[in-house]
Amino acid sequence: SLGFAPRKRTKHRFGKIKSFPKDDPSKAPHFTAFMSYKAGMSHIVRDVDRPGSKLHKKEVAESVS
Repeated sequence: SLGFAPRKRTKHRFGKIKSFPKDDPSKAPHFTAFMSYKAGMSHIVRDVDRPGSKLHKKEVAESVS
């Protein structure tokens, strides 16, 4: 998959702030944005509780972001 290419370290260490909330001058100063970026996918293992399914009462590994 080319979704993970090129395999090298990023030039900028911080994420982008893509939007800010509307400024309300009546409120006290506070944080309006949080700099972050999506690092990748992770996996969880959970029990399936679906009667009639082949996987009923079994553990399943699923991807989460």
